[in-house]
Order: sequence, then structure tokens, then C-alpha cells
Amino acid sequence: MPRPDGAVAITALLVLLIDAAPSYAQTAIQGTQARAYADPGAFDGGPVVVVPNRKRQPARPANGNGPLVIPQMIVAPGGNEPEPKAAATQPEERPQARPKSPIDPGAGALPQAARREPAPRLAPVRNGFFGAPSAGLLVGGCLSTPGRLSTTNVPNRCLDALAFAVSPPPATRGVLPRNLPPIPRQDAQPIPPVLADKPKMRLPPVNRGQKPQEPQPQAPQPQAPPMMEEDPFEPKGITVGNFILKPAFEMSSGFDTNPGRVPQGKGSAFVSVAPVLLVRSQFERHLLNADVRVGYIDYAKLRQLSRPTVDAKVNGRYDITDTFALNGEGHVAVDADDPGTPRFAGRFARIPLASTVGGSAGVTKRFEEVEVSTKAAIDRVAFQNAPLIDGQIVSNADRNFVQYGSQSRITYNLTPEIRPFVDVAVDRRVHDIAVDAEGLRRDSTGTAVEAGVTFNYADKLTGDVAVGYLTRRYQDPMLKPVNGFIADANLTWQFAKETAVQFGAKSQVVEITEPGISGVLKRDVTVGVEHQFEPWLVGTFLAGYGQDAFTGTTRVDNRYLVEVGMLYKFSRLLQLRASVRHEATRSNFRENDLSATVVQVGARVQY
Repeated sequence: MPRPDGAVAITALLVLLIDAAPSYAQTAIQGTQARAYADPGAFDGGPVVVVPNRKRQPARPANGNGPLVIPQMIVAPGGNEPEPKAAATQPEERPQARPKSPIDPGAGALPQAARREPAPRLAPVRNGFFGAPSAGLLVGGCLSTPGRLSTTNVPNRCLDALAFAVSPPPATRGVLPRNLPPIPRQDAQPIPPVLADKPKMRLPPVNRGQKPQEPQPQAPQPQAPPMMEEDPFEPKGITVGNFILKPAFEMSSGFDTNPGRVPQGKGSAFVSVAPVLLVRSQFERHLLNADVRVGYIDYAKLRQLSRPTVDAKVNGRYDITDTFALNGEGHVAVDADDPGTPRFAGRFARIPLASTVGGSAGVTKRFEEVEVSTKAAIDRVAFQNAPLIDGQIVSNADRNFVQYGSQSRITYNLTPEIRPFVDVAVDRRVHDIAVDAEGLRRDSTGTAVEAGVTFNYADKLTGDVAVGYLTRRYQDPMLKPVNGFIADANLTWQFAKETAVQFGAKSQVVEITEPGISGVLKRDVTVGVEHQFEPWLVGTFLAGYGQDAFTGTTRVDNRYLVEVGMLYKFSRLLQLRASVRHEATRSNFRENDLSATVVQVGARVQY
């Protein structure tokens, strides 16, 4: 047994140690940066002592009652082990993995003085409902997000600005002229895909426990094609949030030798006005655009042909992921009915109007090198009743119909510049009145299959071209089906810096109410040239050919078009335009031959 005085001495020493210890059981070892932390994981153990020795391993006393010693892993010298100053010029040595601590089993118990400052973080990217507002006009989700790294190639992440163009059913053959200038080529819908990719941001790799490697030379990034110089005469628009608004007002006047486009028609002077609004989104990943044009054409001597026109559409794309997107479009079109319609031709007091209202919604999904797009569409075509000169009203209710359709396209990325595709469209037209005024059932089902190629040769050739076959079968057995080869195209060839060539083609079936005729297969081809003589002076040339095949008869109309124009850009706000246009129709039924010449001058005020 120990002596009583020895027991008293040991008891007094323990009391002094307890009084000297802090209440939170933490103390610093003199001459070092180590501290002792209470070990809540050991019921009968002592404090955990951290000492500045990065070579020693943790050791617990055999009896379990002593302190747990954890070496403090710090790079900076400290404690009783000073390092020479020359070491400061040597590359920094990465620390080894930190041992687990009983305080936090998921992390090392480093003192605050030994913790490193976190690496600087990239600025966060603001993402609203339609994405961040930091993109340019033609980005459309194909470029990498600033401050965000991606392991995929940018071209493989890019979805087209639109899956494919929407084609609503034509209300009429569109024989009447609008006498309105086209939307500028650089602003035309749909927005083309991105022509160049930005190099992605990359951070240097982090090698834990190793000395930093010397930077390796990287392969040169592909250079983007040269951007076109900014046109000092083009309007910049108004920025509103994530959108650019381009308002304009167009006014023109001239003389048309045959505004009704009828055989032996009379001429008249005219005045046309049209406010225009173009809306272009500036979202980083998504797209939402709109074109609105509302016009009115007034003929001085043929007031019965004076009419309003409306051409408005909005389309967009919402990128759910880098390879999956939603597409949608809505459109409204109002124009004059065909004045040659037999039931009121030559007898109407005012030309009736025809309207098309509709929209579509679809999805686009990319699988490696294959892209699949599909959509569903609905359109409503309605015709006004025709007021006659004698006061009577001719009903056109039997011509109204609704078209339900679906369209799918499969595209293969053969190269970044060439993308072949196959397109299939199916629709059903249902009339409000099952039997028309002639006693025929004109409800029909149409199918069109096309194969084509999309070109994306940056600043040389962009757009797509396709050929295929179309068929439309009618419910009434007395109406022959409409069949034929079709072609659709929308190509732009940048022949030179100052010269651009546009090629267009369109094929469609138009409804008609003439007895014995099922429909009209309408095909059109146009070639346009735009040449910039000076930055402020642009010349235009347009040539076109069209054919109307009337199924059920042998009638075939061949249409020709030639137009020459000049555009003078007075400033960013004002443009002056003049043009001469000649149209001619030559039919195998000579009574349908006609011609017309239009001379007009106009101005465009824009912002």
C-alpha cells in the first residue's frame, strides 16, 4: 500500500492540474503550434494532442488512457523544426491525405492556422427561366456557358435554332401582290444555327501529393470564321431585358398595271403602309423570336381590292438539356382571297379576306451523331363571306377547314458542314361543312416524304435543300388524288464579301372549289442576288418560276417573275427603295393568260 503522505501529494497535484486546464479542455503546448482537443469518442481516454510533426503517425497508448497524438500536417515550417529560407523558393509540396479525426470522421482535424485558403471560384452563372442574358444574337445554346466547364465537344452540344421550319397550309394560291419589301436577309426567320464555336475555358489539373507539372503546350484552337463587319447603316434596335426590338415603318407608292391578277385586268395607282416589329432573344441557351408585320394596301381606282394584310409569327426553343429541347411556333396570316374564285369572280363589292391561324409544338433529341425532331401542328383556315355588288352575300363557310398534322425529321451528322436528313409529314384536313356547295366531300389526308441535306459552310453556304414525293387523297371518290414530286429549299451562298445569292423552293397543295378539280399542286423556285456596290447602296435582282397543276383537268399554269431593285441607305434610321417588277402567267388554256408590271418607290424608317 502507498504511504498516506504520498497519496495526499498525488491528490493535491491532480487538483492543481484540473484548476489550470481550460473549461473546454483545450491547451497549447509551449513552443509549438499544437493544441489538445477533447476526444468525445473515447470514454476513458485523455485529450487528443496535435503536434507539428508531419512524419510521425498517430499513436494511442497501449492502456487506452493516454492522449492520442496526431501529427499536424502543415507545409509552412513551425514549432521546433525550422526549415531553411531557401525552401521558400522551391515549388510548394502538396500535403498528403489528412488522417481522420474522432471529432469529425469525415474530415481531418487541422488547426485553423494550418488550413489552406480555398481556391478562387468562378463567377456564378445567372440562369433565369430562359437562361442567362449574356449571349449574342446567333448563339442559340450552341456555345459553352461562360464560367462552366464541360467535357463534351461544343459542336455535339449544339441543337439547331429550330428543329425545322413550320409550313401552315396555304389559304389560297396567293395571286394578289402585297407590294411590301421582304424582311432583311440577316433578320429573316428562322434564325440559322451558330456558324462558329468559342474555345472552352479550361482550368489546370490538380495533382494531389505530387509536384506541379510544367504546363504542356496545347493544340491550337480552331479559329472562328471572320465575322462580317458591322454595317454602319443597319439599326441596332432597342434592348429590353433579354430581347432586342427592331421597330420599323414602311411606306411605298407606285402603279400596278393589273392589281387583281386577272386576264385583261385594269391598272391603278396604290399606296401601302406597314408597321413592322422584329423581336430577337438574347438568351444564352434558349431562343424566343417574333416577326410582326401589319399592312394596308389602298388602290386609287380599284377600291374593291384595297385590303389589310397581317403576317405574324413567334417561334422558340427551350433547351432542357444539352441534347434535348422543346420547340414551338405560333403564326397568324391574313390576306385577300383569290379574286378569280368562280362563285364571286367579277361580282364582289369588296374582296373577302382569308386567314390562317395555328401553331405547333415538338421536341428535338440528339443521340450521338443522330438527331430526331418531331412536332404536332394544328391550323385553322377561314374565309370571309363575299359581299356582291347587288347587295347579296355569297357564303364561303363550306371552304373553312382545320388541318391536324405531324412532322418528323431524322438528321445524321455526317460532318459538321454536311447533315443529311429524312423528313416525313402527315396531315388531315377536316372542313366545317362535310359537303361543299358543289356536292363534294373535300376532307383529305396528305403525306409528304423528303430527303435532303443541310449545309453549314460558315461564311460560304448555309441552309437546306430537299426533294421528295407528295400525295393527297380526298374523301370523295369523284376527286382524284393529288400526286407529284416536290422540292423545298432555302439556301444562301455568300459568293463574295459584297455579293450573296439566295435560292428558294416550295411545294404545296392548295384547296380550290372549282367543279371537277381536286386541288392545285403549286411549285415555286426563286433565285435572288444581292450586291453591295457601296455600304450605303445595295442592288437586288430576283427571278422566279412557278407551276400550278390543276388535278382533275389538263390545265397547267406557268408563272414567271423578274424584279430589279435598288436600296439606298441614307442613315441608320432611314432607307429608300425603288423597284420594277414584272409577272406573267402562261396557261395551256389561253383565257387564263395574264401579265402585270409594278413600279414603286418607298421609304423605311427604322430604329
